Amino acid sequence: MSFDDPNDVRFRPDDDCPIFSQSLEDHIVAVSRGTQPNAGRFCGNCYTPIARDTEMCPHCREDTRSGRAPLDAVPSEMLEILRKQRAIESKWVNGFAYLGIIIAAVTGIAIVLWVPFFRDRLIWATLFYGVYLLIGSRVLPAILGGYYGDRIGFEKARAETRAAWAEWVTERDQPRVSPSQSSTTKA
Repeated sequence: MSFDDPNDVRFRPDDDCPIFSQSLEDHIVAVSRGTQPNAGRFCGNCYTPIARDTEMCPHCREDTRSGRAPLDAVPSEMLEILRKQRAIESKWVNGFAYLGIIIAAVTGIAIVLWVPFFRDRLIWATLFYGVYLLIGSRVLPAILGGYYGDRIGFEKARAETRAAWAEWVTERDQPRVSPSQSSTTKA
């Protein structure tokens, strides 16, 4: 991710869900596109890519020496969580953007039909509608999709991500029972 202004920082929700750091998200996107292998060194808690000599994760502050051991690959479940998050966000953004296009088209037609000046002047009505549609179909989707859809989509997707993260942590932190232990406990 690149920002034009060096003072810009990525929004980090404060919701006890440490995924996804920008570097992890960039890594997962590259893996899903096939431009990078799912290999390296990753924080054992939040799966942020870290260097070999990193002692503390820069994202979640997990100590790599005394906390969860670093991993060699991001778990496939994290790739799926990000895919679902992005799908939810995309649905809301695109839905609101299409709503903006529909509003621009319908209000343009309504203005042309209801303004008395345009009733007998088809050329002026067509010109007005063309310009209105050209501007409206850019502005309204940008506002509705880019602002409202983005905010609502982010909140909905983040709620799903938090739920998936909580489920993953519960599953991840459960003690593993080996087959030999389970056969002895049944007897």
